[in-house]
Amino acid sequence: MKKLIFSSLTLTLVASFGSAQLYGIEHGQTNNTIYQISTTTGAATAVFNYAHSSNEINVSGLAYNPNTNKFNTVSYLSGNVTNMIEIDLVGSTANIVSTGISTTYFEGLDYSASLGGLVVSHGPGGFFSGSLSLLDNSYNLLNSNNATGLADGDCLFLDGTGALNALDTNNPTGGFQRNRIVNPFGANTNVATGLNNFVAGKDYDAAWKADEGRLFLTRFDSLATFDNANTITGIGSYGTHADGTAIGITGIAVGRPVPEPASFLGLLGGAGALLRRRNRK
Repeated sequence: MKKLIFSSLTLTLVASFGSAQLYGIEHGQTNNTIYQISTTTGAATAVFNYAHSSNEINVSGLAYNPNTNKFNTVSYLSGNVTNMIEIDLVGSTANIVSTGISTTYFEGLDYSASLGGLVVSHGPGGFFSGSLSLLDNSYNLLNSNNATGLADGDCLFLDGTGALNALDTNNPTGGFQRNRIVNPFGANTNVATGLNNFVAGKDYDAAWKADEGRLFLTRFDSLATFDNANTITGIGSYGTHADGTAIGITGIAVGRPVPEPASFLGLLGGAGALLRRRNRK
């Protein structure tokens, strides 16, 4: 029986750290919070928070890099200056990182395995980011394209085919809020995708969850899905804070952050200790 219980606990630990989950980020008055989001109900559960700089006005986008096991988001300091933040959920750290991007203003971001790195939209400032850069795992510049034809790139996300998409609800490219970027770092073209069903000031970021085969959309205070026609289907509210205000999520990403081997062995050891204590009782 003990072996059976221990095996069950081991499988539970492996499943909890090994399965892909939807995460979101919220900018608060003094702290930013990372949530794990239920894709069934939309309910958001806080898993980590960190103090942001006193002059941060918002955060935008969220990306997960499976090679580094870390998340990235963009911290807005003004209409011309942003910081890239690297978030380590396992190590419970969040730090500003230097990038190879020449400008001080960038917005949308997502990790693309096929392109080989973290794709970031950026620009000269003034809340416009029509250029793309590709960064390696250490945030060095791998490639760039200043002629994407994007009016703006508030949000970057991958769809079910692995193609890079740009979503901007208030500065559409070619009249369309969502465009699929063909050949992002070459002589690219922007392909208008679906209908303009997104709402400015409400729809912030998107993420593809492969194991569910669904594109998720954060609508600030609630979670939704959408398809290639951009038909949006609501899932549910993220919930509220203790003071009754709505949880407002402006970046989402699918990730599976796992502890280092030593940490994982420590967790297993802890499970074994619990079983021994239970046996003694």
